[in-house]
Order: sequence, then C-alpha cells, then structure tokens
Amino acid sequence: MDLADRLKIARESTGKSQKDMAAELGTSFRAWQDYEAGKNYPGGKVFESLAKLGLDTNWLLTGEGKMWRPGFGPKVARMAAAADRIAAIHEMFNEPSVPADHGPDYNSADFVQVPRYEVAASAGGGAVIHSEQIVDYLSFRSDWVRNSLGVAVKDLALINVKGDSMEPTLSNEDLILIDLRTQQVEDNAVYVLQLNGALLVKRIQRKFDGSVTIMSDNTRYAAESLSAEATELLHVVGRVVWCGRRM
Repeated sequence: MDLADRLKIARESTGKSQKDMAAELGTSFRAWQDYEAGKNYPGGKVFESLAKLGLDTNWLLTGEGKMWRPGFGPKVARMAAAADRIAAIHEMFNEPSVPADHGPDYNSADFVQVPRYEVAASAGGGAVIHSEQIVDYLSFRSDWVRNSLGVAVKDLALINVKGDSMEPTLSNEDLILIDLRTQQVEDNAVYVLQLNGALLVKRIQRKFDGSVTIMSDNTRYAAESLSAEATELLHVVGRVVWCGRRM
C-alpha cells in the first residue's frame, strides 16, 4: 500500500467525498483526485491540514503506526462533518444555528450517524452499482434505532430508490434505510437484492420448494420466479426497515 492508497483510506474513513476533502484541506478537487490516483504528491500545507483533522502524518507517509492520533478517529471526524453540514443549512436560509443548550444535540449520544451511499436500488429494471462511496451521514435518534429497529448502527445503510415499480410503498428518489444483517429471506418483506450485477428493491415470497417469487407492489409490473437452483445467484443485501421521501 502506497501513499495514494493511504490518502484514499484516510479520506473514506472520514466519510467525506473527494470534493469535500479537497475543500476541507484548501486544495482543488482535481489536485486531490491526482493525490489518490498517485499522479501527484501533496505538499506540506496539505499534510499540515491532514494533521489538524487528527490523522497521523507518519502513518500517511510510511504506513507505520496508527492512522489516527490519540483522541481522534473517523467517528469524531464524521460527527464534526455532520455538525458543519447542519450549520451550513442554517446559513443557507439565513437562520441562526441552534444553541448548544436548546433543542437536540445532533453530535451527542442521543443521536447516531448513518451513512448514505452513492448507489440506487432500482424499483424498475435494475441499476448497476457504479460506486459505493459514502456521500454523507444522516442523524437518527439513538433510542429509536435501539428500541424500534434493534439494529447496531454499523449494520445500517441509506440508499435511494430508482424507479416506480414499488409504488405506492416506495417512490422514485425515496431514501431507504437497510438492515444489512438480514441475509435470509422472510416471507412478504421488502429487500434490497443484488442479481446479475443489478441492485434491486423488491418484495419477496419464498415457496416450500425453495423457489422464490420476486414481486413489485406496482401492479403494472409482473412478478418473476426463481427456481431453488437459480436463487444461488440472488444475493440479499439487506431488509428495508424505513423510508423517507421528499414532499
């Protein structure tokens, strides 16, 4: 693993996109792309900015030791990034940020940060995965995740829906929360599936002979059946446990 690889790993561990990382470090998007591609090497100012984020420059340069200095880490970095995004939204609408002693603290133990991935599960004909890069994080109440879902944060992911075949249950561009622990199919639940390189969101029914029926909630789309042998090609990414949509 060389410097370019470690820069990419460090950036991904913070949950930042390449563009966001470049802005954070005061360099250009193209320059950071070149750093991760190994086409160029960052200068002293970039390393200084990386150190301010808490990254260990010795690890970046040599690969020895730990990625993060004591007291720093990806969770701290992600929570700080989330706070910056909330402040930016307030600024966009010329609203004052919520004081620390008023309202919920999105960086406290009362909330957890769930990653949103730059992929879409098709509710139509199938969407090929182009990138699994984390683009941002959304805050959910810790007690809701713990009591209602019963799922550890590390087992949750957010992606978008593409297409209309799951309407009215799910619509195009809906945001869905997936329980990644679920690898086995339960009857009549909605899952994110990977089949022949496509990412799909569908309702599944399992039959006694081992075959499964993959169904759309939109009656304009016909159901498809997979034999027990063909189900080996079907990979269950996870079960859909929540959805949010734009009004």
